[in-house]
Amino acid sequence: MIKSLRNQLVVALGLLVSVIGVVQGVSSYQLSRTGTSALLDLRLEQVAARMRDGYAEGIPENPARGSQDDRDVVVVVWKPDGQYPFRTTDPSLHFPRDAKPGFSGVDVNDEHWRIFTRQEPTMTIQVAQRSSVRRQLTTEAATLTLWPIAVLLPLVWIAVVLVVRRSLRQLTQLGAEVQAIDMGNLQPLPTVGVPTEIAPFIHSINMMIGRLATSIEKERKFIADAAHELRTPLTALQLQADNLAPHIVRGNQERFQELRRGIARSGSLIAQLLRLARADAPVNGAPLSRVDLSEIVTGAVADVLPLAIARGLDIGAEEMVSAHVRAIETDIGMAVKNLVSNAVRYTPDGGTIDLRMRRDGDMVRVEVIDTGPGIDEALLPRVFDRFFRANPDVEGSGLGLSIVKAIAARYGGDVTLRNRDDGRSGIVASIGFPVEEVNESAAAPASA
Repeated sequence: MIKSLRNQLVVALGLLVSVIGVVQGVSSYQLSRTGTSALLDLRLEQVAARMRDGYAEGIPENPARGSQDDRDVVVVVWKPDGQYPFRTTDPSLHFPRDAKPGFSGVDVNDEHWRIFTRQEPTMTIQVAQRSSVRRQLTTEAATLTLWPIAVLLPLVWIAVVLVVRRSLRQLTQLGAEVQAIDMGNLQPLPTVGVPTEIAPFIHSINMMIGRLATSIEKERKFIADAAHELRTPLTALQLQADNLAPHIVRGNQERFQELRRGIARSGSLIAQLLRLARADAPVNGAPLSRVDLSEIVTGAVADVLPLAIARGLDIGAEEMVSAHVRAIETDIGMAVKNLVSNAVRYTPDGGTIDLRMRRDGDMVRVEVIDTGPGIDEALLPRVFDRFFRANPDVEGSGLGLSIVKAIAARYGGDVTLRNRDDGRSGIVASIGFPVEEVNESAAAPASA
């Protein structure tokens, strides 16, 4: 979780704000306690001043013991020649008469008191308040200052999350564009409006995309050139073998036929390489047509039907829809036929191969479902790699699925391969292309 840049920023900013909030809260708490204590001291001074101005005579001479609330201040007035207090609001409390002028603290009746003593020529005035009451009052007032911080801190965390998410939204969009880069999409990332801090990073990625595009183009050109250069000598070799066939003695026929099969396999590989080079090449304004995908599927089934019948395979299109794609017809036909041919190649004699067409939003998909042995789950991620063969015992070049993937990417589609999950062994191969028109005719059942 912390490895995410967004989460790191959220945690760092949130902790920073939280620390500042806690420090501010502690400071406010202490300042509130100090301020409230000062106000209470001021109250004691003001009460003493009122007693000096003649209010002392208003205190009862013999007040009842315990009649005063514990939270009230206690007033004691002394006359210069008196042994006992001239006036007091609580006779049960005996404060030291010789307390120094100003504020002081004394313990009386097992309680700590804060006393303000005022010396006048005609009297000595003492105003006292319990320290426990003062602590309670200052704590209550100081605690009230913590409520705004307690409420604001969660809101600040939410604000930090929203601000960081909004700030990194452009990075998320760039990440999605980078993730979409592949051999069929090597467009440079946009640099307009990107933050200054990530502009060098975007520039580096664009340079890498440029180098990758150049490297891929060289590879395509090499494959196409090599296939073209090898095509002519292999064709000549095939003709020479055909001409030599009547002159081969019976004892050498088996080895001669093996030679012819090797020449045929080499020719097939070269043809696959040429198809791969064409599939990898960008469209670059090549004329596209409106291709009826249902006809492509029907044609692919018809092409392999003789072989399927010879091997006892039950092959057919059990569900069809009317859908069109904008593409080069031979490309779409090659992609679908490769999937069907793979199914025929890997399905044992007497097996079943079903083809289905279905709409998936703005995509139309062709699914080829067989009853073959399936593929090891560990090998599935590699099935589209060039020259990779999941089953070396079955003859093939390992380029068929690579061609299918290149054609799908060329027209903005996709292709997937997975094992069946209906309790039977086999593969579900699916290729999808964007539908040219949104409003297509309703599904039409057909079978081949």
